[in-house]
Amino acid sequence: MKSSQPKPSQPSISRFFKPSPKKETPKPPKTPEVDQDELRQDALNAELAIQRKSQFQYNKSQSSPPSQPTTDQIIRRENYKEKLSQVFNSKVEKPPIDSDNDDDEAEPTPPPTKRQKTKATSKLTPLDQQVKDLKLQHLDKILAIQVGYKYKFYCQDAVIVHKILNIMLVPGKLNIIDESPTDKLYNKLAYCSIPEPRLHIHLQRLLDKGLKIGIVDQTETSAIKSVESKSSNLFKRQLSNVFTKGTYIEYDDSNNQINDKKLDSLISILETPLNDNMVHFTMVSIQPLAGEITYDEFEDDFLRNELETRLLHLEPIEFMYFEDNLSELTNRTLENFITSNSQNIRINKIPFLKKNFYESYLNDYVLDDSNLFEFISTKSINFQICCSILIDYLKEFQLDSSFKIVSNYLNFVQSNHMILNSNSLTNLEIFTNSTNNEQFGSLLWLMDHTRTKFGYRLLRNWISKPLTNREEIEKRFDAVENIQSNFNHFLENLANLLKNSPDLEKILNRLHYGKVKRKELYIFLLKFEEITNLIIKFGKYEILNSLKSSLLEDLFQNLIQISIDLNISNFISMINSQYAMDDQHSNDDHILKYFNLNTLRINQDEIITQDIEISSIKDQLQEELTRVKTFLKRPSLDFVTSSREPYLIEVRTGLVKIIPKDWVKINGSKLVSRFRTPKTIELMKLLQYHNELYLNACHSVFQKFVRKLDENYSNLNQFIKNLAKFDCLLSITTTSTSLNYKRPTLVDKQIIDISNGRNPIIEQLNTYVPNDIKMDSSLKNCFIITGPNMGGKSSYVKQVALMVIMAQCGCFIPCDSATLGVFNSILTRMGSKDDLIKGESTFFTEMSQVLNVLQNSSNGKSLIILDEVGRGTGTVDGISLASSILEYLMKESTSKTNLILFITHFPSICKLSKKYGKIENYHMGYIETSQNDDGDDKKKWPKVTFLYNLVKGISKNSYGLNVAKLASIDDEIINEAFKISQNRQFEVENRAKVKNEYKIVEMFQKIMNDDKDINVEQLCDVVDELD
Repeated sequence: MKSSQPKPSQPSISRFFKPSPKKETPKPPKTPEVDQDELRQDALNAELAIQRKSQFQYNKSQSSPPSQPTTDQIIRRENYKEKLSQVFNSKVEKPPIDSDNDDDEAEPTPPPTKRQKTKATSKLTPLDQQVKDLKLQHLDKILAIQVGYKYKFYCQDAVIVHKILNIMLVPGKLNIIDESPTDKLYNKLAYCSIPEPRLHIHLQRLLDKGLKIGIVDQTETSAIKSVESKSSNLFKRQLSNVFTKGTYIEYDDSNNQINDKKLDSLISILETPLNDNMVHFTMVSIQPLAGEITYDEFEDDFLRNELETRLLHLEPIEFMYFEDNLSELTNRTLENFITSNSQNIRINKIPFLKKNFYESYLNDYVLDDSNLFEFISTKSINFQICCSILIDYLKEFQLDSSFKIVSNYLNFVQSNHMILNSNSLTNLEIFTNSTNNEQFGSLLWLMDHTRTKFGYRLLRNWISKPLTNREEIEKRFDAVENIQSNFNHFLENLANLLKNSPDLEKILNRLHYGKVKRKELYIFLLKFEEITNLIIKFGKYEILNSLKSSLLEDLFQNLIQISIDLNISNFISMINSQYAMDDQHSNDDHILKYFNLNTLRINQDEIITQDIEISSIKDQLQEELTRVKTFLKRPSLDFVTSSREPYLIEVRTGLVKIIPKDWVKINGSKLVSRFRTPKTIELMKLLQYHNELYLNACHSVFQKFVRKLDENYSNLNQFIKNLAKFDCLLSITTTSTSLNYKRPTLVDKQIIDISNGRNPIIEQLNTYVPNDIKMDSSLKNCFIITGPNMGGKSSYVKQVALMVIMAQCGCFIPCDSATLGVFNSILTRMGSKDDLIKGESTFFTEMSQVLNVLQNSSNGKSLIILDEVGRGTGTVDGISLASSILEYLMKESTSKTNLILFITHFPSICKLSKKYGKIENYHMGYIETSQNDDGDDKKKWPKVTFLYNLVKGISKNSYGLNVAKLASIDDEIINEAFKISQNRQFEVENRAKVKNEYKIVEMFQKIMNDDKDINVEQLCDVVDELD
């Protein structure tokens, strides 16, 4: 019977897209956690299933053949194929983003022979072979490889990514080098994939796990390949970007997905052993986001306090050091820091053999810049090695260019700045609270009212390194008062502009690294233009005339001069704003039409050349259209575009018979069919080819534009630094104004005289009782503070330290009035904790912190806080240590310039006030109320009401039983504890009384015998103690 299906009279493009036979593959695992053993089991199960299936295959000799399809069924199938081909035609240029089909580069697998029915071929497809070659070149990275409009991860990379992102893993070969027996069951590599638009969203999740990710992009398009490449169907791919957590500085349009507030620095460390457990460290750190390079060389003892201080200040996210270079103590310190950090920190160990290579590495790197060469040549060889390590590492990420700018280098230890050590940063809760290590409840949280991310980063630096120069502090006070009293229209407008500002510092450094994108660059320039136009609009005279602060005057002088020199409007005039802000459409207009070619003052010969070629091809297409008009006798005929397919000739279905056989049908409907002539197809290929070259030319011109703008890096960077300073001053002013703080008076001697001072943190969370403090290095320079547990002793001493830090940052403080000296250091020993990683007990940690205080107190001009020294050991040893430590501090030659706050629960320590006239005894106020009922023989522990005010005198009881009650300990237990306490106290007091009575008798006898070593005053003191 003859088929009724009509035979087409011309070739259809749909024949190129016939679906290939589907291959059965093992089902993907249902659970997100997949390991290699599970994949092997799935593969073996699939093998058994295939063998079982072969037993029930159709056999012609055993049964009748299946029935043939009817004519209607054949027609329906062909109609379905025609519709399917139209779908493929409409999407031939760009496959759907959600599609996960195999790409065209993967050659179809030949059907299995009779001898090998179920065994997969071991030969890889061209794409998989290319993936294998790429992976072998980059074994240290997880590779995300672009395949069409997806990024795929293969083999073991896919297993890792699948577990982190919880996405489907397509089974296949899991090993690239040594195939396992299970791998031989598959003819393709295992993979998982993510859509291209969501690459950076998933990328951040992977980087947060401490991974190193390489991005492999297709470096040619189908249009260029069809013209230039004849040898292979495989697209060229190469590594385009590499990221780690510390080197990921990509721009985010929403400005809220990426946390840019953390410094995320990279640190290289070199350790040199010295004598007596001392070591010498050389350290260089870079913040890729800000472009700042911090360096330092210092000596440290076995406690590694100096190293820990620098780690807390710099917040490293990656470490680099030579293998076996760091001592065990240093490794423990780094491990302790990594464990306490919430982020996954990478460690890059470098073979020690490369040290000689790095010693001369910088010679060629700095040769072209005389200023840089002069700067580097004055530094030690260890400094040069540390820089070389970072430069060599960052070259892979294209982030090494910051090392070529001398102004980026900053010494960690700067004159006129106090360095808060690690103990003070932690004990005083400067950056994070001690409860959950979050910023909430810290001093930084209190003072942060910044409007920009770059302002926040500078404020953090100000708080961690308070000023020690009185004149500089007064300048900040003056600036705060100036903004308070004269917040004029200009300052208000500038503050509002900063509030909506992107991270200008980050974009500038992305520009310097050559990584900036078109939209973010335009936003960057627009914000600069807004700010510079505002400054120029108000003018130099009007701005400076309203300023009474020398600090603000210098700052705005600089901003005005740079605004005039930069002339940002010239750069913006070269850009088409309409297309610069529109990068969401599928076409490339935001690239092709980014520049205004009429005003672009950059060499654009490449663009002009390709534009001429494109115009010529379009003219030829019009000539071809004229020929088609004549052939079809349709003078009004024009090209149409359908389903994103341009340059189509539309013909009614009834006239299809007259169309030449070499015309190719692209798509159609019931009424019309659309074709391209062979000449049109040829010209279309050329047009697409030159459009791609035009696109590449636009990329090249954009890079030239970026390099031209980068020539102004120094001015742009200085401008942003000044904006950051202004933002910090606004933040400090907000803190000083909104909370009713007062400006302290600074004097040249060590004094703290504060009236009605308040703890700045606690008063934001709860009501707080104000307290006075009056310490003077020449009168009373040491307070011994006793009092009940939870009576407010620690909060009081923290309050004093925090107010000193705030004042030396330039901020007003919470009090009615204050007179302060300027301190060079704040030394603390507070709290109790052990350190399991270092193998240190609670008491050892306590004594280590005390040692750090004693070592640094000799520098003078220090505020020293010691909280319950000796608490971690027995009473006798604790009293002995606490007493001797305080005596050492009082005898120290620099004690004349130190102020000491000493908290203790040992009343006997208070006797030192009689030995040293500069010691004053205080306690936190309370009211004791008896709970004994009339006629009740049982004594009950007294109830205590805390007053939280500082009172002169000694508290002889810590009232720990009241704290037990607050912790809901059973009353029966507390009553029994009170009974034991009373008995022990009675025994101790009796023994002390008898001992003192014997001592009085002995002293009296010596006085009667005219013993010159004993006098009446000493006898009176012992009698007083007995009372």
